[in-house]
Amino acid sequence: MARLADYQDSGYAEEYLRRLKPVLQADSAHKDYRLTVETARYLALWMTYEDAIRVADLKIRSGRFARVRKEVQAQQGQVVTCQEFMHPRVQEICDIMHVWKGSLFLNTPLLRSFIGLFCRRGRKVNTTSVSGFLLLYLVAGLRFTRRSTLRFKKETAAMENWLATVLDCAAGDYELAVEIAECQRLVKGYGDTHERGKAGFDRIMGTLETLRNQPDAASRVRELRDAALADERGETLDASLKKVA
Repeated sequence: MARLADYQDSGYAEEYLRRLKPVLQADSAHKDYRLTVETARYLALWMTYEDAIRVADLKIRSGRFARVRKEVQAQQGQVVTCQEFMHPRVQEICDIMHVWKGSLFLNTPLLRSFIGLFCRRGRKVNTTSVSGFLLLYLVAGLRFTRRSTLRFKKETAAMENWLATVLDCAAGDYELAVEIAECQRLVKGYGDTHERGKAGFDRIMGTLETLRNQPDAASRVRELRDAALADERGETLDASLKKVA
């Protein structure tokens, strides 16, 4: 709840509880509440996904500057300069735009190429300077528009589909539902790391129609998840998916 309120606001934290309530109700027959515990853990992580807004917010927090000073063992009165290397992609810039605008820029080659001009090279941002700090401060301030962004729409739709699948499976195969809940651990990080994880998650979810009626469906999903975590290139997952097919 604290993480979600810090990420967005108290209403967002209440929304987390609303989404979790049906899972708790479906889990009432199980004393250890494993499904609720795992879903609660990964739902909170998913709802606090890392976008450019979140990254900017974390980089300008006073606690971070204090931690950097401690790590470099700066003495009282010594000046510490902190430079961040920023290299957002076109997708990440469009993701924090309003839904219609982000979609327009992504799907219009000329507009996409225009934004790409600003993404060719990374840049160093001195967050201990007035200009650098204000730049990230303005980006972090976009949190109040996050609910209207393209990324928020996409993540919410994917999140709701995942929760619906968990609840649907819980009615007939509790262990499978727990494994599906844990598959969300694949979706993490920022940029390329997130894209790779999301691709693995989507591929595993795509096998459920084939797997869910099998007696060992839960263990098969667990094996696929472990395979997806085994290497970044996805070769282990490719081999495991061929066995399912």
